[in-house]
Amino acid sequence: ERMYYYFQPIFSAQTGRVVAYEALMRVNTPTLTSPSQVMALAHELDCLYDIERITMFHSSEAFEKLQSRGLIRKDALLFVNSIANVNLNDEDVQEYHRRYPDLLKQLVVEITEQEDLDRACLERKRNIPGFFALDDYGTGYSNELNLLELSPRYIKIDISIIRGIEKDLDKQQIVSNIVAYAHARSMQILAEGIEEEIQLRKVIDLGVDVAPETYVETAK
Repeated sequence: ERMYYYFQPIFSAQTGRVVAYEALMRVNTPTLTSPSQVMALAHELDCLYDIERITMFHSSEAFEKLQSRGLIRKDALLFVNSIANVNLNDEDVQEYHRRYPDLLKQLVVEITEQEDLDRACLERKRNIPGFFALDDYGTGYSNELNLLELSPRYIKIDISIIRGIEKDLDKQQIVSNIVAYAHARSMQILAEGIEEEIQLRKVIDLGVDVAPETYVETAK
């Protein structure tokens, strides 16, 4: 319960307007200092369910508090990382509905764990209304089968494809193909790991829809 969450803005590539925020887990204790350490320990202790519950509830609570203070747009989406094959039980789903009814149409459940999707678990995840995002597309586990199973509203292209895309014709073709597939199905593309203006311009030219604030923070 000592994890806390920061929120990274996600911008429209066409308008520059903030359209969403991604909840980023942080921890600072004498023995745990990074999300990867938390996840490794939770996996060893069979506590992944606790991570899923804490992430869903705590990030939503923090997000609503920032909204109430006027620090986050009321209509912004909330991207929350979810463990692929872990889902909230019925009791916690009902409790989430009770606590955060206004967020249900703004929630984007982001599948991040690097493992194959379990279809039954995926169907249970749909009990919380909102959209899906497929993270790290292009890294191997987020393959075409998972894309078909998940039917995400957002596809997040992995940083390994975005890095150097301004000079790599093969990477440009991959992104162009994903964009064509996604847009034909009312999906949107998010490019991760943009650190240079030339990369930002190239992915915009290729039709990417949204991008996080990586480039902006690097420029500062």
